[in-house]
Amino acid sequence: GTARAMTLAELQRLMQSHPARAVAFDEVRESPWLATPLQSQGTLSSGREWLEKHVSSPREETWRLWPDRMEWVGPDGAVSKQVKFSAAPALGALADTLRRAVAGDLVGLERDFRIQLGGDERLWTVHLEPRAAELARHLDHLELQGTGARLQVIIIVERSGERTTTRLHH
Repeated sequence: GTARAMTLAELQRLMQSHPARAVAFDEVRESPWLATPLQSQGTLSSGREWLEKHVSSPREETWRLWPDRMEWVGPDGAVSKQVKFSAAPALGALADTLRRAVAGDLVGLERDFRIQLGGDERLWTVHLEPRAAELARHLDHLELQGTGARLQVIIIVERSGERTTTRLHH
C-alpha cells in the first residue's frame, strides 16, 4: 500500500525516536569559484546542545557547534579558533539550523523558515527557506532528505551559488 503523508511533528517524533549518536559522512562542496568540487569525509556526532563534525580527510580537523559559538579544533585536539555567534549572526543561525536538523528538532525551525515537507515516511524531503532577511542574504535554502527515522542528506545552497551536499551513512 502507499504510505501516507506526514506532518512535521510526526517526522520530528520519528527522528527523535532513534537518535543517531555518531554517523560517518561524506561531503561535496561545489562553488562557482572552484575548478573542481571539494570533497571531505569524517564523522558527525551530536548531543542536545552541540554538533561536532570531525573531518578525517582531506586533512584532519574538527568543527564544534555550540549554541553560542563555533570552535575549530586542530589535529592536536586543542581549540585553535572560535567564532562567537553574537559577532556573526548569520553563521549562528545556520549553525543552529544544522544542530536542530540533525537532532530532528524540526518544529522549532518553523520560526525561522518556511518549511515544505514532501514524500512519506519511507522517503521524505524537508525544504527550508529562510524567513529572516539576515539569513536569506547568505542562504538560499536548505534541503533535508531521509528515510524513516534517519536523516540521510543535508543540502545547503548559498546565495553565492555555493552548494554543500552532506551524505550521512548510518
